[in-house]
Amino acid sequence: YVEERNFLPLETNPETIDAILLTHAHIDHSGLIPRLYKEGFRGTIFCTKPTAALLGVILPDAGHIQEEDFYRRSKKELKKLGLTEPLFTREDGNRATALVKSVPYNRTFRVGPFSASFTWAGHILGAAHLRLAVKDLSIAFSGDIGPESAFFHKPLKKMKPAEYIVTESTYGNRVREEEDYEKKFIDAVRYVLARRGMLVIPAFAVGRAQTALFVLHTLIKKKKIPELPIALDSPMAVKATEIYRKFRNELSSEVVRSGFFQFLRSRHVKFIQSAEESKALADSPGPGIIVSASGMCNGGRVLHHLERRLGDQRNAILFTGYAGVGTLAHEILKGTNRVTIFGMDTPVRAMVSQVQAFSAHADQRGLLSWMRQFKKEEVRRIFINHGEDEAREGLANELRFMQAPVELPRYESTYYLPVHALR
Repeated sequence: YVEERNFLPLETNPETIDAILLTHAHIDHSGLIPRLYKEGFRGTIFCTKPTAALLGVILPDAGHIQEEDFYRRSKKELKKLGLTEPLFTREDGNRATALVKSVPYNRTFRVGPFSASFTWAGHILGAAHLRLAVKDLSIAFSGDIGPESAFFHKPLKKMKPAEYIVTESTYGNRVREEEDYEKKFIDAVRYVLARRGMLVIPAFAVGRAQTALFVLHTLIKKKKIPELPIALDSPMAVKATEIYRKFRNELSSEVVRSGFFQFLRSRHVKFIQSAEESKALADSPGPGIIVSASGMCNGGRVLHHLERRLGDQRNAILFTGYAGVGTLAHEILKGTNRVTIFGMDTPVRAMVSQVQAFSAHADQRGLLSWMRQFKKEEVRRIFINHGEDEAREGLANELRFMQAPVELPRYESTYYLPVHALR
């Protein structure tokens, strides 16, 4: 599995790294920072202000998960991975945040010989495109590109021209179809209302959980669903929601003017903090709604709720986005009759549905639209990463109009840019 590469020796001595430029806070982009710190990195981590705030929550939590993972594994597993202690700890995550330096959007800053700037990417709070330039050489890093039709965050901004482009490709081979996401929420709520069950909504703690809460708020406001008790059961999601409140200027005007943040303080919504509260919620009768992390059900408190609720046909599970192959969410969505949770065989009897409209990533059409901002006669090479091979290949086939060579980097690939460009 790809995840096992996390345990391999680092390819570079962290002590020799001067800086990290981070496009956004999601764990697949920031997750190894505490390990770099543990092994000697003391450079500067450049990112936007909202990203810096989110890192203060995400990195210590990542360390806590590594500690739990270490003590959960058998001696045989630890020996196979070469671990004699956690990969990194909560303290490593806390200390790494002291190296963070936040930079406003669209402001040029220096990193060694490079000039750099961040541009709003519309993906999650704080997400940015990154542009690096030195002399005549310029490189654009897409980071994760937000959807063109976003309704929760503000739409992304255009970048300055660049010769070399490194782009994500999560949905590089797919065009997202229009979807009546409100109806799927309404149907799920009506299902548990009629049966006095519980609706469990697995959601990523940053971005997706807040979007799901906003949709519930909107439907209650429109009187399309009743005012059921709603619980946000994820310590990280609770903290992230407060950060969203602080940086609400990155949200759409519809969200800000809707009374959403007042709704979150109402008697209908409860932010679950302690493990004891979470256990009580897992045992509480319906009808009600639980929003909990993680979105792909590969960790977090949502596992406890699925363990309790999945085998009861009175309940419903509403997934709010993509489920990677090999995750528990993917197993449930593909129609498996039984799944394994905490090593126990669990039947799947609850109603299961999925909303695709909330993806924080641009689909193929959006990726191509983003690429068209660059003049094809100025682009010298395109690198496609951050996607499964089928997605990368699908996007590469559609990028022929750019005329520039397209590279699909493999694990441990190295590329050298023309030396004359650095003179």
